[in-house]
Amino acid sequence: MISQTKLKQKFWDVLHFLCYDPKRLVRIIVLSICSVVVIFQLTECFHKLINPPITTHSRFDLNESMSYPAITFCRNPPYKFDVMERYNLSQHPKYANAFNKFDFSQASLDDLFRDATYNESEFFIQYGLDGLTENVEVISSMHLDMGQCFTLNPLTTTTHSWKDVGFSILLQHDIRDDVYYLGEDLPGWHIFIHDPVEGFAENRMQSSGRVEYLFMEVDEEIEIKLTTQHFYMLPSAENMCTTENEMSSTRCSELCHWHHVVNIVGCTGPWMPDIEQELCDTANETQQLIKHYKRLEDLDSRVCGCFQPCSTTIFTAYVMNRKHYRINVPSGQVWLYYTSKMVTIVEEFHGYDLTQFVADLGGSLGFLLGLSVLGLIGLLEKIVALLFIRNLIAEKRNRTGDGSGTIDAKQQLEKEKSNELSQNYTSITECSDTTLAVANVKK
Repeated sequence: MISQTKLKQKFWDVLHFLCYDPKRLVRIIVLSICSVVVIFQLTECFHKLINPPITTHSRFDLNESMSYPAITFCRNPPYKFDVMERYNLSQHPKYANAFNKFDFSQASLDDLFRDATYNESEFFIQYGLDGLTENVEVISSMHLDMGQCFTLNPLTTTTHSWKDVGFSILLQHDIRDDVYYLGEDLPGWHIFIHDPVEGFAENRMQSSGRVEYLFMEVDEEIEIKLTTQHFYMLPSAENMCTTENEMSSTRCSELCHWHHVVNIVGCTGPWMPDIEQELCDTANETQQLIKHYKRLEDLDSRVCGCFQPCSTTIFTAYVMNRKHYRINVPSGQVWLYYTSKMVTIVEEFHGYDLTQFVADLGGSLGFLLGLSVLGLIGLLEKIVALLFIRNLIAEKRNRTGDGSGTIDAKQQLEKEKSNELSQNYTSITECSDTTLAVANVKK
């Protein structure tokens, strides 16, 4: 342990060393401050290098061909009043209490939804893309709130942009507004414009804000102008997205919602296909199914591993014209087309990389500490030279210690030999003296 007196003495020695030369004191203070600033800046640079900020770049591109979105149509009202009345139900199955009067022994939920909703022939009069019906694929889907909906998927792209090469859809209805009696709600069609890859889901959380919505009344003609925006995002902790395109995030979220509902109730409904469960066949099960289906509609699908795609396309619709359209049957006409080939592309990039890190590192060290590449090389040379000098001094000391030990050993050996020779000489001398004495006696 170092005594307190020695510590005080060292402190005063250091203070004397600093205050003895004021220039040295100023130099040390400035160097210390600059070193702290450099350490802080380098910490920030390392943090940005590990977690780089994201920069968004926006540009415009002129496409050679135009890709159209998918369009989903859902009727309003979605169910046939006379069929619902025949099954002793209210005008919409979402009123679950009415299923107390539903005879499950005579009909199933499949029978109810098939008979009470509108099929394709009752939906469309004609449709086409670029003037041909073959350019459109029609897909039907069943939903609790929207009934049976139909999605028109484009099967081709167009090289031109205007009304004659876009979507043309003529819809039919069975009710006009003068005989519709559901309050302020008007007969017509819900129109959803979305990416064909993502598909359609009636839940607002599952659509994730990537769906454009319009409503068209019966006996109305509407012209819709399209614009396209492509987004390319980078996955991060704040924006968890996926680059895998095996399944759409909308479909994944929808299946997640359905499985949670079915796991609670133990049975399924006609609007939840691809679920390996039996249909609900009692009033209580059906009421519980509808109740939990509505309660869990805002379920966070990330619990099922469903993330938003990093690459997505947003279609924006602008209503250019609405006008009265009346033929011999309740109907509606939709025109959907591009007026320009210009598309907007929004891309995300990492705003900090290794090149910028090296530049910041050189700027901080050069400005605050006066270091450059040549200065750094000289500093490293001095450090290496100092280390080698220390090693050489240590080796010389070891060699010096080994040499003195060898000399001492030699001297000791020579001393022992000289002692032996002197002893031999003494014994020989004594022997000679004795011989001479014996000879004298004989004489």
